[in-house]
Amino acid sequence: MARAHLALAAAAALVAAPARPQGDAAGDEFPGVDVSALTQSQRTVLGKVVADEFCHCGCPHTLGGCLREHRSCKHAPRMVTLAARLAGQGLQQGEILRALTDYYAAFDKPKRARLDVKDFGPPLGDPAAPITVVEFSDFACPYCQQLRPELERFIQENAKQVKLYYKPFPLPSHARAAEAALAAEWARDRGFFWEMHDRLFESPHALSDDDLAAHAEALGGDPADLRKALAEGRNRPRIAASQAEARAGGLRGTPTLFVNGRRLDLPVAPRELPDLLRFTIEDELDWSKNGGWRDEAR
Repeated sequence: MARAHLALAAAAALVAAPARPQGDAAGDEFPGVDVSALTQSQRTVLGKVVADEFCHCGCPHTLGGCLREHRSCKHAPRMVTLAARLAGQGLQQGEILRALTDYYAAFDKPKRARLDVKDFGPPLGDPAAPITVVEFSDFACPYCQQLRPELERFIQENAKQVKLYYKPFPLPSHARAAEAALAAEWARDRGFFWEMHDRLFESPHALSDDDLAAHAEALGGDPADLRKALAEGRNRPRIAASQAEARAGGLRGTPTLFVNGRRLDLPVAPRELPDLLRFTIEDELDWSKNGGWRDEAR
C-alpha cells in the first residue's frame, strides 16, 4: 500500500554511507560527510539545516558546529548524511528539519509499539540477538513478495545481531490472503512455519484450499487437518489480534517493519532495504547502549 509523508522520506534517505570518507579537504563546509552528489542549491539548503539543527549527542553545538568542534561525535556526521540525502531528494529546509525530528523522536521508548511475539515464533535468526525486527505482512501482497528476499537475506547475514518475527496482516482486498494466513498459523502450531511461509510466498497464485492442502502434505503435514482448520477459521483470533496490534502501532500498509518496537517506514526499493536496516540498526544499538542519543564519550 502506498504511503507518503515526511517520515517516509526520512526512511528513504537512510542508506549507508561512510561516516567520514577519505579525502575530505580541510575546511570543507561539511567535514566528514560526502556531499559530492548535491547540486549547489541543495548544498545551500543543507547548509541552512546544519546551521539550525542541534546535534543529538548532547553537546551545545548545532550540527555544523559539532562537525567542526566535536570531531569524536558519531551522531553529527550520521545526522548530516541523512539530511544530505533528504536535500538530494529535493526537500527544503523546513521539510528536512521535520523529517529529522520524526526519525530521531521515534527512538523514544514511550512511542514504541508493544508487540507480543510469544505466539509467533520461532524467529528467523538467533533467538538471543539483541535486535528484534517484527514484520507485518500479507502472503498475497506483491510489495511483501518483493521485499521478502532482501529482508531474509539481511537477517540471515546478521543473524547474531538481528532476529525476525513474522506476524500476519492479511488485507481484505487481497483474494485468499486470509486463508493463506490461516494456513501459515496452522503450520506454525506444527513446527514448520518458515517452510510453509516460503512455499506461500513462492506460489502467490496457488492459494486455493487444494493448493494449501498440497503445501501441507509436501511439508509432511496432514492435509485433511489443514482443510478442517480453514473451514473452522482456526487461529482467526490470533490473526485478528496481530492486526489490531499493528494498527495500534501505526501500521499504514504492508509490509511494515518494527525495530525493537519502533516503526520503520519503507518507501525504499527492495534492493535498498539492507542499507536502510544496517543504518537504523546501528542507530538502535548506539541508542540502546547509551540510554539515548548523548555521546558515550561525554
